[in-house]
Amino acid sequence: MHVASGNNLPRIKALNQSTIREIIYHYGPISRSEIAGRLSLALPTITGAINNLLNAGFIREVSPEAGEKKVMGRKVALIDIIEDFRLFLGVEIRGTCRCACVTDYRGNVLFSVKDDELCLAYEEAVGKTVRMIQELFAEHQMSLEQVSGICVCLPGLVDVESGMLKLHPGYDWKNKDIRGDITRLLGYHGTVLVENNACARTYAMRLFHQAELEEAKTFAYLFVSLGIACHFVHNEIGPKMFSPSSGEAGHMVMDPDGPICSCGNHGCLEAFSSEKAIVARCRELLERGRMTGLRYICADPTAPTIAEILQAQEEGDIYVSQILDTAIYYLGVAIANIYNFISPHRMVIECSLFQSEKNRKQLLDVIHQNLYTATITDVHFTFMPPDEFSGAMGAAAVAIQNDLMTYIE
Repeated sequence: MHVASGNNLPRIKALNQSTIREIIYHYGPISRSEIAGRLSLALPTITGAINNLLNAGFIREVSPEAGEKKVMGRKVALIDIIEDFRLFLGVEIRGTCRCACVTDYRGNVLFSVKDDELCLAYEEAVGKTVRMIQELFAEHQMSLEQVSGICVCLPGLVDVESGMLKLHPGYDWKNKDIRGDITRLLGYHGTVLVENNACARTYAMRLFHQAELEEAKTFAYLFVSLGIACHFVHNEIGPKMFSPSSGEAGHMVMDPDGPICSCGNHGCLEAFSSEKAIVARCRELLERGRMTGLRYICADPTAPTIAEILQAQEEGDIYVSQILDTAIYYLGVAIANIYNFISPHRMVIECSLFQSEKNRKQLLDVIHQNLYTATITDVHFTFMPPDEFSGAMGAAAVAIQNDLMTYIE
């Protein structure tokens, strides 16, 4: 049973500081009085906390000439974070690739690296990841101790408290001590966090892409890759701890008589609309000897890629188009169900299929046909362009969020 803890003065002081840091991060440059107003705290409390943060080097005062705001005829100095006060390392590990990037507080990438060699064994994947990171830092003549936090994200069920990967069904990785293994192999003495890779992307959205969210109070992030996940987020800035929900949307049963899924059930969304399912159906198409344009596009007919499949669709391949139509249909119905159930203010979608304007329109048509009521007008969508480093950026954002919640003496 969860037992709530009470507050004492040190805990309140730490909570106030972390909340002030979040406000400055999201709304800076900002005045002391605005911070006090947003948090309903006394100005002396804000001033004391800000003085500590100034002395620690986390924030800076913007010169009055740079400020637009005035009080009683004079310009007010504003407060903002110092972007390069600390650096963070974000890492995504997948069987098909490994990506890493070093960012500052604002998510500006200083340098990055990718290894896309297929690697299905856990020990081999982690070993390659560690060597990739070590080579990256050696190349840029940096020490790992110069980063203030590391986060590793990967697909599957992750226990963020223990840093354990409970299950990665795609590669049968079970009960793996990601935090312990990465810490030991890197020889890093700082904070190492572990997060689900789809969930990590919600952190990047919240920290680095607030403009695209347009101040939505809640949003859902749908990530379609080899699997499908959808995380629901309360996008409030302030005292409440940011914590995305877990969301294995890929295992919603869309048709109990449908194809078998990797989880063992029949008719899961993942079995219809994941990249893995789409590639498998196109490969079957080629194996059956269908005279399809995809055959002449593929570098390797036994392993068509999503990029090649989209090219075949663009060039009018009717067989490929039918496969994608089915995948988009089920995905649209699933998104409508998500809206009908939890009603997020915005849905963010990251999926390679929707690089195509035609596919985006088809998806939106299916969604609106299946919404609870035709009178819904506040349904908003943001399509994020697929980015091979979005997972690593998300992991860096997890490390940054953790830092913002950590008390600075």
